Amino acid sequence: MPKLSSPSDFTNINVNYNIGNGYYTTHTDVSKLLQIAPFSSGTTPSIPEVGTLIKRAEERVDDIVGHSFRPIIYHNEFHGFEAFHMGAYPVQRFKDYVGFVQLDKNNIQKIVRLEAWQGTEYVDLASATAKIKMPASPQSGSWVIALTVGTYTFNIDKGIDFFDNFGPKTTASQLADAINEVFPHKTAKFTGETTAKSVTAQGNNAINISDFFYATTDSEAGDTVIISSLLLGEDGSACGITSTVGTITQFTDNQDQRRMGDYWTIDKDGKIFFLKNYPYLHSHSIRVTYVSGESRVPATVHDATTKLVAAEIIRHDDNSILIAETGSNIDLKTKHDILLEEANAILKGKRDIIHFIA
Repeated sequence: MPKLSSPSDFTNINVNYNIGNGYYTTHTDVSKLLQIAPFSSGTTPSIPEVGTLIKRAEERVDDIVGHSFRPIIYHNEFHGFEAFHMGAYPVQRFKDYVGFVQLDKNNIQKIVRLEAWQGTEYVDLASATAKIKMPASPQSGSWVIALTVGTYTFNIDKGIDFFDNFGPKTTASQLADAINEVFPHKTAKFTGETTAKSVTAQGNNAINISDFFYATTDSEAGDTVIISSLLLGEDGSACGITSTVGTITQFTDNQDQRRMGDYWTIDKDGKIFFLKNYPYLHSHSIRVTYVSGESRVPATVHDATTKLVAAEIIRHDDNSILIAETGSNIDLKTKHDILLEEANAILKGKRDIIHFIA
């Protein structure tokens, strides 16, 4: 059964990799494990460099285990809604749903989009969304798109956060990447950008736009950007959008998620059950974007991540600046091998297991 929490859980989660804090461990825990002086801006590695190692180790943990203990967005996951599947499982006399889908990941924290193909268009049944349609030609003056949530305002500026020189569909892709704060893979060869985009709140550069919003171009109208709120449920309907250019549709509540509503979920199992509003009976008629990740970081995951980072530091400590070999204790290579072996043994026990019942 799902465990709510444990006194052993890692709870010192104040994520900022630039200051050496990750989801699963911190630079302080790594230095304590190695029994060395705390990392600083003058050590090798420095605190930001340890933060980078932590980020890499966390991704390795997720890959080995098969799921994440931090919130990750999985986007545009397609599923079929086919009649012969609906009637076969599970076998029972009464069902309070007309069909269901099994998502690829469990531990669902938020259904960002639940798009059901209904013959002529995808209808979104989740969260709250807004839209902005790009103008057909480049704009000569300034262009600012503002997204508001609570007390925060995020200004997205043309020429800084996105470019509109190459047509409305390229502009739409640029805007979506700015909101998601990702590297513009599709458009960088046109714009010359070399880093991931970043948009922070006005007056508070520690608050990022991608923590509150998710955006894509409309698959049926490539010149339009659809923006979804990442707030719980339909709370995003209180968000706002303004723009000095383009055609805007304000945030609208799409969601009726409850046992007797459009759909309901078993979050731990990654199941979505449709009741009142559902897709046509077709292959690939459901498109889902969701946030997945366990709600707690177990002590074992914290332990394994700390050891992976410590092993990486030992491996690169060629000059023995931080970790001296005295000759009377375990040598550095042995320490490295022990840390890796212990970390991998811990993670092996946390892997997802699928049981097939004949």
